[in-house]
Amino acid sequence: MHVGYATGFQHQSGPALNDSTFIQDDLDMAVESEDLGFGSIWATEHHFSDYSISPSPLQTLAYLAGRTKKVKLGTQVVVLPWNDPVRVAEQALWLDNVTEGRVLLGFGRGLGKMEYDGMRVDINQTRQLYREYADLIIHALETGVIEGGDITKQPRRELRPRPFKSFEGRIFGSAGSPESVRTVAELGIGILIINPEPRPNLGVDFETYHNVWGEKHGDRRSPPSPLLSGTIFVDESSERAKAMSAEYHRESFRAAVRNYGMADEDFGTTKGNEFYKNMRIPPEKIDEMADKMGTVMPAGNPTEILEILDRIRSETNLQGFFPHFHFGKMPRDEARRNMRLFADKCLAEVKSWPCESTIEGPNRQLEAA
Repeated sequence: MHVGYATGFQHQSGPALNDSTFIQDDLDMAVESEDLGFGSIWATEHHFSDYSISPSPLQTLAYLAGRTKKVKLGTQVVVLPWNDPVRVAEQALWLDNVTEGRVLLGFGRGLGKMEYDGMRVDINQTRQLYREYADLIIHALETGVIEGGDITKQPRRELRPRPFKSFEGRIFGSAGSPESVRTVAELGIGILIINPEPRPNLGVDFETYHNVWGEKHGDRRSPPSPLLSGTIFVDESSERAKAMSAEYHRESFRAAVRNYGMADEDFGTTKGNEFYKNMRIPPEKIDEMADKMGTVMPAGNPTEILEILDRIRSETNLQGFFPHFHFGKMPRDEARRNMRLFADKCLAEVKSWPCESTIEGPNRQLEAA
């Protein structure tokens, strides 16, 4: 199974540590992950808060491409409604060319109204924009040509550089709601599951995904097995791992509530986001929910972590997992210890697990249409 490394750029450490130092420390950990044996590095997209100071994942990955040799470089995710589809396609093609096919793409549509407002995008158009931009970009990555769209009205243009090779099997979509699962299947891309609370199938309706895939694509090709990103806290002491994980997850959860506006009265009321309305957290319940989240996320000694991951793998048929080792107000030394212990005690075992992999992509070059 493929095992990568997820950056988070979660800077809840306060003003004592400036952004520049924090970013460089996170980048240094990402570079070290290649030496430790991780197979990919993933970068997020968020804006305007310390929840994640990572506004441009493809820019981050271009920097990391110059500091690494062979790891794959993934977006977790590019939030399509916040980005011009021409620029996303161009940047992905450029990075894939200069890295000779190391790019993996994760697409998402975002949820935070604060971020939508700051990016001057109407959150009520999130589904339409995501679907149209994804269609345009996926077609462009295969053909080297971008055109069309009812909203975009993109004139036909040839993109340069031309595609290095097919992105088939290398594109994934975040699917946190039933409608998103359907959309990802219709687009013909894999499912990317991000930082879930452990539960059967990680809350993803895989039956609908496979049914819709079959209706849309028939048996022309099989759907990619999913990828999973999630936090991990591992320690030789099971008790310490669970106590520390709970502590750092409490602050990470509170940052997520602030970023997504989950305690706001209008959370989940915008068009296309109605599924999330039942996930609203009353302000008086935030501390209670933070305590709960701190106790359910994967934490334990190396044996326990392997058992958790193996159970998830058996339920979801994963082809890859990329853990996030630094979250909340975790000190940097603790994050490095966390990452290095996982690499030493767990990484080889997880990588040995069989899976059906697509992320290498078809071994064929493409000509521009």
